[in-house]
Amino acid sequence: MLRVAYLVAFVGLVASACSAAATEPVAVPAATAAPESTVSSPLEAIVLPLSLYVVHDAADADGSSWSSQRDTARLLEIAERMGDIWADANIRFEPVTVATIEAPTEALVDLARLEARTFLAGAGVEFEVPDPGVLNGFYVADLAGVNGFAPNGTRTFYVTDQPSVHDERVSSHEIGHLLGLHHALDDSGRLMFGGTNGMALTDDEITVARYFANGILDAVR
Repeated sequence: MLRVAYLVAFVGLVASACSAAATEPVAVPAATAAPESTVSSPLEAIVLPLSLYVVHDAADADGSSWSSQRDTARLLEIAERMGDIWADANIRFEPVTVATIEAPTEALVDLARLEARTFLAGAGVEFEVPDPGVLNGFYVADLAGVNGFAPNGTRTFYVTDQPSVHDERVSSHEIGHLLGLHHALDDSGRLMFGGTNGMALTDDEITVARYFANGILDAVR
């Protein structure tokens, strides 16, 4: 039943994204109505099912420039290290599902332009996305020179094959956007500072991320 619920949520988000304006690699705004609270210890664990996908070009059997060169074993390593980064917030990613999928060339070319609508419109329709989670990460060959992006209004994020920062760091940064966090501008040691290997979360960021994570699980976000 949970798997069906996640699939319904994923398809609903696809429909929402397809009707939205063109995607840009910008931060998702933080919640404007997050409750005032302080982070206490210990924090109750919040468990978010996570699915990660290596994306290949369906039109090219021998591995074109549009096919990711990663493999599922590498994605499992990334997921484990992401868990370490989010440990301070006691946000866990379980279960972690990894798979290789094939998407149309057109969708991958659009992703390389930081345009996700073609990919999202085809997911589950033109090509299979097995076992979607609450959060879904797609690892692709190219993203126009950026490390990753998370389209506004979706629960999906995208990571390039050759980011300038650690794989687990860019993946965790994009999940931060999905959990309501915006870019940090004054501290390169923070997870939400762009383009560095900083991994720290502030107390306020932990509060907002947990608020969004619980909202996702309660189907109100």
